[in-house]
Formats: sequence, C-alpha cells, structure tokens
Amino acid sequence: MRPALERDAVVVQDRYIDSSLAYQGAGRVLDVEDVRGISEWATEGLLPDLTVLLDIDPVEGTARRESRGGSDDRLEAEAIEFHQAVREGFLGLARQDPDRFLVLDATAPADEIHARLLAAVSPLLPR
Repeated sequence: MRPALERDAVVVQDRYIDSSLAYQGAGRVLDVEDVRGISEWATEGLLPDLTVLLDIDPVEGTARRESRGGSDDRLEAEAIEFHQAVREGFLGLARQDPDRFLVLDATAPADEIHARLLAAVSPLLPR
C-alpha cells in the first residue's frame, strides 16, 4: 500500500485493521489491545482515511447469503453468536472513531447506499 500511497494513488481494500479487531478481538474473544498492537506494528500505524461499514443484522445477512445459494466459507459457517459479536465489534469501533467510519444500513435500497457512499468518498478523491 505504501508505494501506491506515495505516488498519490487511491487505495481501496476489503478488510484491514478494523476487520482484525472485530473478527479476532470481538469474534474470537482475543485481547483487542493485543490485536491492535500487532496490527499497528505490522502496518506501521497506517490507518485508512475512511472505513465503510455495511451494517446488517447477522440473521438477515445469513438469510440473504443463503438465498443466493453460495457455500459458506470458514467464517460464514460460524454460529450466529460469533457474527453478532463481530457486528458489535465493528459498531463499537465506529462509535470510537466516528470521523473515520461511515456506517451504512445494508438493508437500505442499493441506490441510497450508493449515493451516501459516493458523497462520503468523493471529497477524498483527487480531482
């Protein structure tokens, strides 16, 4: 990432430190500060300018996934309690750093989600 950022490229990632904190800390019940410390060390403290959290109740998210007929990976196969803990972990991170998080209701219409995402991301993009 750093070389891309150094040449002023826009970097978009699916999962980063916040995911580690939510999945490992909240979901796996590991010490969040230990996970944070290792993650910050590994990334040399690099944090995203914006983290977009598509929030959905785990029961509804599971029903959506199952309706598409895909197979579960290792994380998706976890019990609903795991997914509820992960969701709470993400929402807790968003409450702690509201200026860096955009929490979107993933049950909203796709065009509404798109508009809100575009409004938040556009000011961060180079002209």
